[in-house]
Amino acid sequence: MMRLEWQDEFNTGIELIDKQHQILVRAINLLAMGLEQGCEKDLMDEIFRTLVDYTATHFKDEEAMFEAAGFPEAEKHKRTHEAFLHKLNELKAQFDAGGDNAREVLAFLIDWLKNHILGTDRKYIPYVLGNGGQMAQAV
Repeated sequence: MMRLEWQDEFNTGIELIDKQHQILVRAINLLAMGLEQGCEKDLMDEIFRTLVDYTATHFKDEEAMFEAAGFPEAEKHKRTHEAFLHKLNELKAQFDAGGDNAREVLAFLIDWLKNHILGTDRKYIPYVLGNGGQMAQAV
């Protein structure tokens, strides 16, 4: 089954965000292990719920941080978060209904998190780290 390994290139230089991203990677891998091991539905529900809840918490923290820093693409970034949570809840509902979408769920989570950290999140880093628009063009 697919797993996501933490890579140095995922580091943003923002301690809280990096720690939260690492927790999300571990949560995704825990979901993968649970699916791999054929864990009982109650345990899988708990893992999934934790992943959804923690992701929402992370997004709130991240949004507060980049809004306070004056990130000009804040609203656009927030919409990507909303779309992700919508899709994740949709996939969870399919899973809850007995759907055999485990591989789809993992592929979605791994692909989205990697692309989000390495792409979308890179845009706000200069603002949060206090470099403003000067470095934003280089990111």
